[in-house]
Amino acid sequence: MKLRILNNSIRLRLSQGELDKLKSDQRVSGKTSFSNFDFVYSIVVNNNEDDVNAVFENGHLKINIAPSLSKEWINSDLVGFENKDQSTLKISVEKDFQCLHKRPGEDETDSFPNPLAESQSQ
Repeated sequence: MKLRILNNSIRLRLSQGELDKLKSDQRVSGKTSFSNFDFVYSIVVNNNEDDVNAVFENGHLKINIAPSLSKEWINSDLVGFENKDQSTLKISVEKDFQCLHKRPGEDETDSFPNPLAESQSQ
């Protein structure tokens, strides 16, 4: 799972395997270890949620998503979704597509095929 934070904006991008894990386990997590601290981030299907929200406690960033949003997203060609109220924080959750310009050393085998790749190869 890729995490991007810029000011008051958070974007999560999930691979095909991570989407499968979210569907079965209702949770996907990642971790970045610093010398004295583990930063954990998760996306969780939360039955008490009707939109998308973020909670940060004890070094853990948890993005809660409504079951209806996850079901529609996982079972369709929908690329992603955002929280409705973006007055304080914008949250985007997306499928992770393969890059059009390959980067050396980056493994994208589990990323979704990029729908623009065919149009660029013609």
